[in-house]
Amino acid sequence: MRAERRAAATLTVDTTIVGAGLVQGTVRRELIPAGKGQSTSPEELRRRVQNLATGTYVNDILSEQDSALYRWPERLSDALRVYIEPTSDIAGFDARYPEMGRTVFAEWSEAGFPLRFTFIYDSASADITIRWIDRFASVEGQRIGVTERMQTSQFQIAKAHIAVANHDSTGRALSATTVGGIIRHEIGHALGLNHANDPSSVMYRESATSTIGNSDRATLRLLYLVPGGSLKD
Repeated sequence: MRAERRAAATLTVDTTIVGAGLVQGTVRRELIPAGKGQSTSPEELRRRVQNLATGTYVNDILSEQDSALYRWPERLSDALRVYIEPTSDIAGFDARYPEMGRTVFAEWSEAGFPLRFTFIYDSASADITIRWIDRFASVEGQRIGVTERMQTSQFQIAKAHIAVANHDSTGRALSATTVGGIIRHEIGHALGLNHANDPSSVMYRESATSTIGNSDRATLRLLYLVPGGSLKD
């Protein structure tokens, strides 16, 4: 229980509500708040990131994450286990949503994610889960998606839980295209990406595009060519 309280105390929201647009975001929680450790020195990590930074928004991510990069650990054989809620009783639920989710994981794989995914029917044993909600509370502004990412002291992602809304906070129904964009954005968070300041990126803070762009591909590639860690001495 002590460890759980300690983990809960580190819960932070790193999304800022911008303008009146539909806001997509991530919530991050560390499993082990203290005792940071990494295999690569900050100096060497800075050098490697700088060599790969062209065409990416890695500096935007570093700015939001206190100069740290988080990623899933390498797996020689096991695929990441993904649970996508197969149905829901929320208003306006579209039976196409789960298949849209599976398609988006394939898109991110093609974009440069080096690990494999397998889809399972038991959420308890999943590494990544996606669930559908009607809407977020009005106090959260125009938020339409949230990812809870649990991270270890070795700068690795341990689990990710995604919530995708199909209505904005006023109750207005979102189009299938918009929901698809939310799914792409939140899965990007689950894989280790954070927000980009480029409106052409699917990782832009607001719902500006539903397409994975070149900068998204380049940034994801960088993230999995370097180890997780802090770039600060």
